[in-house]
Amino acid sequence: MSASQKLKWRKIVNQLRYMHEELGIVQQISEEMAPEFQAHYEDFCKRHKVDIEELNRGSAAHRDKAFAEHAEHLRETNKRKTSDYAGSTEIILYDGEAGSEQPEVGTKDSTTSADEKEMHEVFTKLFKKLAQKLHPDKVATADLTDEEKKEYEIMFTKAKTALEESQYFLLIDYAEKLKVPLPKNYRQQLKWMKREIDVLQNLITTQMQSYNYMFAERDDIVDKDNLVKQFIFQLFGERIL
Repeated sequence: MSASQKLKWRKIVNQLRYMHEELGIVQQISEEMAPEFQAHYEDFCKRHKVDIEELNRGSAAHRDKAFAEHAEHLRETNKRKTSDYAGSTEIILYDGEAGSEQPEVGTKDSTTSADEKEMHEVFTKLFKKLAQKLHPDKVATADLTDEEKKEYEIMFTKAKTALEESQYFLLIDYAEKLKVPLPKNYRQQLKWMKREIDVLQNLITTQMQSYNYMFAERDDIVDKDNLVKQFIFQLFGERIL
């Protein structure tokens, strides 16, 4: 690999790592804001004399239709070919207009492309090489300090998870740290990582359009109330003035 190619490859690896970190942060914010959004939703309904139980009973048909349309939309458009993402999907997503919806995050297509299979095989081989140095059985007999043994065991667990979740950049990090030769299919890696970055960007965008995350962006109570109004209209078909 030429110097320029190596630089390009390194840049993409770093970008992929950053995108995974960003997705994790956005997910965490959404999860942390879920109880606050729920509390504000209940307070809003109380202030505006909206009976939540009545909404649930009276708008069941609208809600069921919305969910059915949403599920069909997912089947047609959300054919994701990357690792699973355990994001929060309990709150319907909102893209700025009432009644519109976005695909849920974290859905993985049942099929796997030939490229992905080959990538997984390549990095499975790298993982096995790493396991020769990181596996607890190897570490137990290695000439290492107790602190180093603990560090290696943690690295082994993380490497195993990284392989399962197709987060190959972590395997690359460990290989370089332990001086284990990297896979040489750089062009294929670049191609796969670019696709994965696009998928991650879509996931981040979708997650940031969830009511939980958008609530975190609202500081003013009026803005928060307007968000709840949109939520009620999208979920129940009821306009609150």
